[in-house]
Amino acid sequence: MVSKEDRKSRKFGVLVLSKIADRAKTLLDEAVTLVVTRIGAEALPSRAEVAAARCVVLACLPALVLVPLTLSFFQGVAVALPLGVAIVAGLFLIAIVAALWLARLSGRQPVIRHSLDTSASIDLSLFPGMVFTLDAQARVETVGGRDARDFLPFLRNPLGRPFIDQVHVTDRIAFVRAFDALRQGEDVGRVQLRLARPTGHPEGVKGETGEGQYSDTASDEAADGTLMAVGLDMAVRRDERGGIAGIFVQMLDCREQQQMAQRLVKLDADLQTANEAKSRFLAAVSHELRTPLNAILGFSDILMGDYFGRMEDERHREYVRLIRQSGGHLLSVVNTMLDMCRIEAGRYELLVEPFCISQTIHDCENMLALQAQEKGVKLTSRIGRDVSELTADPRAVRQILINLVGNAIKFTQPGGVVTVDAARFGKDLVISVSDTGIGIAQDRILLLGQPFVQVDSDYNRKFDGVGLGLSLVKGLVALHGGTFLLTSRVGEGTVVSITLPIDGSGIARVQSTGESRQIEFPPRLPVSERQPAREKLDGPMGENLADDRVGLAQSLRQHQMDEVSFEEGAEQTHERQGSGQPGQRMGQQKDVNDDAKAKIA
Repeated sequence: MVSKEDRKSRKFGVLVLSKIADRAKTLLDEAVTLVVTRIGAEALPSRAEVAAARCVVLACLPALVLVPLTLSFFQGVAVALPLGVAIVAGLFLIAIVAALWLARLSGRQPVIRHSLDTSASIDLSLFPGMVFTLDAQARVETVGGRDARDFLPFLRNPLGRPFIDQVHVTDRIAFVRAFDALRQGEDVGRVQLRLARPTGHPEGVKGETGEGQYSDTASDEAADGTLMAVGLDMAVRRDERGGIAGIFVQMLDCREQQQMAQRLVKLDADLQTANEAKSRFLAAVSHELRTPLNAILGFSDILMGDYFGRMEDERHREYVRLIRQSGGHLLSVVNTMLDMCRIEAGRYELLVEPFCISQTIHDCENMLALQAQEKGVKLTSRIGRDVSELTADPRAVRQILINLVGNAIKFTQPGGVVTVDAARFGKDLVISVSDTGIGIAQDRILLLGQPFVQVDSDYNRKFDGVGLGLSLVKGLVALHGGTFLLTSRVGEGTVVSITLPIDGSGIARVQSTGESRQIEFPPRLPVSERQPAREKLDGPMGENLADDRVGLAQSLRQHQMDEVSFEEGAEQTHERQGSGQPGQRMGQQKDVNDDAKAKIA
């Protein structure tokens, strides 16, 4: 049994040893702080650095005994003792340097930490913005700074008051969180908040000398409104126990940055609105243009077909041909604009099915052969033997090829060559259209593919077009999950390559909006504008048309239209679709122009 006196003596011994250990720890920490400060005069050691150095010293103390004792078994005492001390000293230096380096990596305290220890000697007027110090309860102790007069109109006599009282109500939680992080052990902190300008006249702030630091008239000039956005940079000075002895705070005006951010947000919203308005405008204008174009093209074909007798004057025939050619060109531009609007709005639907890509390439080659022949350009194609089926939208792929090959022919001088290559690489199909044309400068390549952008955009440019072809190609390729690549050299030619997944796995399908997907017919012309055409059809011209329905049907079949009137085409097409008769499939834009037409039954 242990007596009561023995227990008391043991407690006393433990207490004495703990006091000795605490004193030794304090002396060791002071020595480490002194040494580290001498080594790196620009910074005071942090608690982590002191703790790391303390651990190294404590680990080296038993090593001073164990290492020489171990060496004495192999060497004499005269050799083992100095050699062991030298080894321990070398390891100590290496360990202390490594420990301090690792500790400083985690968070190094700047010069301001040393300055806070001698805060009485700090000249606060040297710091930009407003500078002040806080105590452990976040009360303002001193105020200064080079631009302090600009901030004082938004403060309520801050000296001796909690700084949180100066903060706008909605931002006080952010300040509390930042201050709490400093209490939890963080050495630096940063927070952005707003100061609310007090109503009435400011009370004024007095410095240590008792003199006012600003006047109402001078400070009012810096006020932009009732709120002031500021940024606070905080650095902590701690006492021996690790508690907060003081906080150095630098406050900078952030109103310009905030206003710039707000302008950027507003500008982005305006750009989005303008882009949406542009898309709606293009869609509306395209529909309005396509309605009269149907009549222009139809009557032009009737005149060119000599259904009412041959025109004797060749000039008249040439004029009609120019009308038909110009109308067809305008219709292609309108259709391209409609496609671009659908792609931008995410409403372009792909009708995916497997088809023979080689046959599609040959069809496009035959379609554009006459255009190439008239310009004196040789058009060829090279298709790999392993190229067979492609799962994609046939109409979209055909439109991609027509645009790329048409551009290549347009920008190639007579005597040049345009080549279409198709090859399979793994699970992808690569189609390349190369030409020996004028080429594109490197600084203009990045601009291509944007709507209404052309290489030669001057008013006297040599080549026609509105700059929508490549933009449409890039949009259609992206819908298939493919890639688009363009390389070119001025005077040598251009190569445009597209890559499409053969199995159609990369196709980005448009999500259903939940609305009925019916064909969008162009808006009809107002009655006042339709009357002249109706009078023509109700008169002798209409009788002749009725007598020559075969010729009219042939002309309409060229445009993939039914033998119905322009006004009743939409209604009859809906009736046909409702009865299950052949016609255009609902909700699938097989062709841009097919939105206003139905296939012949």
